Formats: sequence, C-alpha cells, structure tokens
Amino acid sequence: MHPGRKVSVLGLGKSGVQGALFLKKRGYEVFASESADHESARGQAEMLRSQGVEAETGTHSAERILTSDWVLISPGISPKTPIYQTLLRAAKPVFSEIEVASWFCQSKRILAVTGSSGKTTVATLLARVLEASGAPTLCCGNIGNPWIGELERIVPETSVVLEISSFQLQQCFSFRPHTAILLNISPNHLDWHRDMKDYAGAKFRIFQNQRPGDFAFLRREDMENFFPEFKSEAEVCYFDLDLTGNPNEGVIRKVAARLGIRSDAVDRVLADFSGLEHRLERVAEFGGVTFVNDSKATTTAALAWALEKYADRSVCLIAGGIAKSADYHTIRELIRRKVRKVCLMGDAAPVLEAAWGGAAPIYRADNLADALSEACAAAGSSGTVLLSPACSSFDMFKNYQERGRIFKELVQARISGKSRAEAPSGVGS
Repeated sequence: MHPGRKVSVLGLGKSGVQGALFLKKRGYEVFASESADHESARGQAEMLRSQGVEAETGTHSAERILTSDWVLISPGISPKTPIYQTLLRAAKPVFSEIEVASWFCQSKRILAVTGSSGKTTVATLLARVLEASGAPTLCCGNIGNPWIGELERIVPETSVVLEISSFQLQQCFSFRPHTAILLNISPNHLDWHRDMKDYAGAKFRIFQNQRPGDFAFLRREDMENFFPEFKSEAEVCYFDLDLTGNPNEGVIRKVAARLGIRSDAVDRVLADFSGLEHRLERVAEFGGVTFVNDSKATTTAALAWALEKYADRSVCLIAGGIAKSADYHTIRELIRRKVRKVCLMGDAAPVLEAAWGGAAPIYRADNLADALSEACAAAGSSGTVLLSPACSSFDMFKNYQERGRIFKELVQARISGKSRAEAPSGVGS
C-alpha cells in the first residue's frame, strides 16, 4: 500500500494541509514543506505545528525531505521545479493526494471524472444524479474539497464522485475508480507537461488499474488520436462530446444508464441545474449589456465553447493570464466571427495578440478593472461583456475563483455608480 511511516508533504494548499493532518492522526511522522513565505503559508505552518507536525515555509529543505520514506506532493508543484527534479534523481516515491486517499477510502464506489474541460460541471451533475437516485454521495477532489479531507465522512455505502486533474493523475499508481470518465483531450497545461503525449498519458492513467466489472467512458476520437492501442479490462463505453453543443447531458445520461439509474432522476437534476459559479455565470444585465463571468474557462477549448453561445460580433471579450498551451490560433476564425473587441491582460497578452491580432480589435489592459472599462466602452448599449480568459489566473490572482469574484465586484460597482449618476435629482440620495 504505502512504503513507510516517514512522509514529507510538499505544498501547504488545501490538499497538503489536510493530507498532513490526516497522516499525523494515523501515526505517521510528517514533515510539511512550503516554498512560499507569505502570511497565509506561515499561518498554515503554525497550525500544523500546533498539531504536532514539523513544518517549514520559504524553502524546500531537500536534505530533510530526502530522509522521508515517501512524499505526498501538491498538484501545484511542477515537475520542472528543482525539488521535484531532486526527488526524481533520488528515486524517492512521490504520490498525489488522490493516490494516498485511495489507500484509506472505505468505499469502492468511486466515480472519477477528468478531461481538458467540463469536468467540474460533469462531476457536480453526476453527484446530484446519484443523490436523486437515493445513494449517499460525496463530491470532492480537484473541485475544491480534497478527497483526503473527506475520508472520515465516507462509509462503504458512499458513492464518491471525484474531479481529477492531470497533475493529480500523474502521480497515481494503484488508484482504481469503479467508473472512470475521460471527457476530452485538447491542448492544456503544456506549460507543465513535456508535450501533448505526456499530457494525454497523464489523463489515461485514470484507466490503468481498472478491472472486469469497472466502466471506462471516453471519446473514440481521443482513443484513436492518442492511444490507438488502448486496451482495458473494464467495459469500455464510448460517447461523443460536441464542444459547440451541450457537452454534459449526453455523458451524464450514458453514465447514469450504465449504472442503472432511472432516467427520471436525471431529468429532474438537469431541469433544476442553473449552472456553476464562474462557468458562464450571468452576473448582471444593465443598459442593454449582459455581463458574464466565465473565469473557470482556462483553456482554448473552454473559450471556444463559450463563444459559440453568443451571436456574431456580440462579444466584448476579456482574456489573458498565464498561457497553458500554444493552440490559441486554432480559434482565430471564431474570434473573428463572434468578438467585437478583445481586451487582453496578464502575461499571456502578447501570445494572444499574436494569435488573434487582425481577427478583432485588440486592447492591452493594465489589469482587470481596465479591461472591464474598455470592454464596456466597446459594448456600448448592446451585446455581452464576457470574462473567459483561456488562461490560468496565477499571474494576477490566487485562483480562478478570486478572478471571477473580483470581476463580479467590479461589474456591480460599475453598475451602482452608473445607476447613481443617472438617477434623477433627489433620487437615491
């Protein structure tokens, strides 16, 4: 199961902190290490020390880490970092939080969802469908609440729905989901993975330990493009996923049917689903303009899917952040057709301008507030101001959630200011 009682936990985000606490409670000798040294990191380290966990911030002490039997590594630590390379050279066993949680989980009813886009929505809907069918269900993983922090709530009867990233799968070795779903593969995280083959290989690890009686759901196109020799002991179920249409309903229905869930439970869930925060979230309508927060769109495919929802030349697009791939040129024609103006921000602005320049007017913004102001000016009294960055957020924000929240606050502040300015004398005073 696991190769020893001495463990180093690298990264003090949610999964690292909860992993350290879980292992400490079970008698492991835990050393927690975080390279950042900001106030939040120091606070987490101090909390861990109060629970008997040795912790450091501001560095990864390689000599100390290498004395451990194995390492639990955060998905935020790239294989390109010096400490990761040091672990590889030392042949130190390195596992993700998903792998470690799988060792201790009492339930074998594991449904795992991965893909370049759509996985949060599909995981959320699957969990709701299972709940509607009467199954005790818990949704966790990359969706925001780490699996390892939920283990004490899980009993053998619990259906566990996991959203899993390629980073987490890359360090999974024995993890075996009963139902594994690979939604799609498109260029993503190529700032992290060596190339598309490496990225696709990480995704396909979701199927590697499945056995007879398990289910493997994937697109035939992805199998043919990336793993034409793919074989599985699980029952393989293919589906089509049209990113320009509804990317969720067909997958949900096919999985539910295979698991024996009645279609009326699926119907109820889909009818009641109003969407996820930060994914094509309608923030407000004012003065003929609709404001939409799609901060969770961190890939080209996700942006393309969003743009297809709108009329031609109706979108004033806010995009940018840290580029995760080099395929932005593939949606140049879509930008030309759908977008009235592009407002770019962040490190990726030059890359996006090179890919889209000439397809639509480009504005280089200093920050999100500047981008919103320019997008509103371009929108005038009609259309949609869409935050759909097609990039990660980490150059300017903690995460996509903070980016989306600040966008919504800026929109509301702008509307409030306009409303007061346009109110007749004596109104609203």
